[in-house]
Amino acid sequence: MKFDFSGKTIVVTGGSAGIGLAIAEQFAGLGGQIAICGRSEEKLKLAKDHLAGQGYNVFTKSVNVANGEEMFAFADDVEKEFGRLDVWVNNAAICPYHKIIDTPEDVWDDTLNINLKSIYLSARIARHKMSQRGGSIINAASFATIMPSVGSGLYAATKSAVTSMTKSLAAELAPLFIRVNGYIPGVIKTDMTAPAIAKNGDFMREVIAMNDFGEPGDVANAVVFLASKYASYITGSFIEVSGGKFCVQNPTLTWDELED
Repeated sequence: MKFDFSGKTIVVTGGSAGIGLAIAEQFAGLGGQIAICGRSEEKLKLAKDHLAGQGYNVFTKSVNVANGEEMFAFADDVEKEFGRLDVWVNNAAICPYHKIIDTPEDVWDDTLNINLKSIYLSARIARHKMSQRGGSIINAASFATIMPSVGSGLYAATKSAVTSMTKSLAAELAPLFIRVNGYIPGVIKTDMTAPAIAKNGDFMREVIAMNDFGEPGDVANAVVFLASKYASYITGSFIEVSGGKFCVQNPTLTWDELED
């Protein structure tokens, strides 16, 4: 397989760091024209400098992904900058740490808006911007959709809704030749997961068949595939990138046998 996104424009929301930046970098390395948005001007500048240092041209803008006016303005700016829009990766999300029953109402509203409304807005944008030549929307779900955790139940609920919306949108946008898929990361080494890994890393590895954590590039590889011509008959589907997390109840057993 040869992946080539020359002349294609790829948007990555939440693309200034972690998995989002890895996705943007991967597409840029394959010839894509990259546009990323996020809330932090500082992080966006760092991301732009990082990509520019590798010779990649990238458009950045500070955007509230839950605000329709800002999102549509961002899409218009991207189209003016690159002339087209082909792939939209919904990577932006927040994960508040509260029990559901203890979640403040404003946090509840912000989480639903950022994690869900942004998906809805991107689909409306795609309907207008991709309808002439087709395209691809790729949504970030989470392993929390398979097995939620106490303390981040609201996040899990929104990501479960993302999986449902992805399937519905796949059917709604299919007549426009716009495919809609998603990815389910497990424990990926990012700034977001670093504190949990530092505190509970040994325990967290025990439930992963590959006995290690993923890199942002592992997720980027899956996203690139979903956006490529090789996935042209795939829509309404998800790729799990988790190293086999909880694929069986006792994944450490085979590793223990190696030590015997």
